[in-house]
Amino acid sequence: MPKNNAWWIRYLLVMVVTLVLGAALGELSFFQKTSLGALKLSAANLVRFLGYGSALVLLWLLGQRGAQELRSRGGWQAQASHFILPLTTVIIVPAAQPVLLLVLGGVLGPDLRNLYDWLFILGTLGSAVWLVLSLYQRLEPLLDSLRATTQPPKAE
Repeated sequence: MPKNNAWWIRYLLVMVVTLVLGAALGELSFFQKTSLGALKLSAANLVRFLGYGSALVLLWLLGQRGAQELRSRGGWQAQASHFILPLTTVIIVPAAQPVLLLVLGGVLGPDLRNLYDWLFILGTLGSAVWLVLSLYQRLEPLLDSLRATTQPPKAE
């Protein structure tokens, strides 16, 4: 069975659809007018949360699959695979902050909101440190692998 190298298109397409549906449904007037009073959660914010949150989950799954695909190819691509999840996490963690706020915003007071923001600040910084450490530990092997693929074979 031939290996399909366009597997990532499915992830991107579904992410776009979930983003568009979340935004479009969230703009419908009956979604905006309907809410759960005790939680101060509108149906519009709930559907946006589901759409945007699903896209973030799919982005994480895309990163995992991309890392697996590169690792299975060996060589410089296997070395490059070590940067995919840290980079994906650096993107997802700060993007998740406003998405989660769609459902939590109505119940967070000023003190809890400050704690919430600090948790995402620490999470973003932690994922940035993970990316930097990955670069520090794996950049030299990646460069060595790239050099090995670009150098002509030695004559005997």
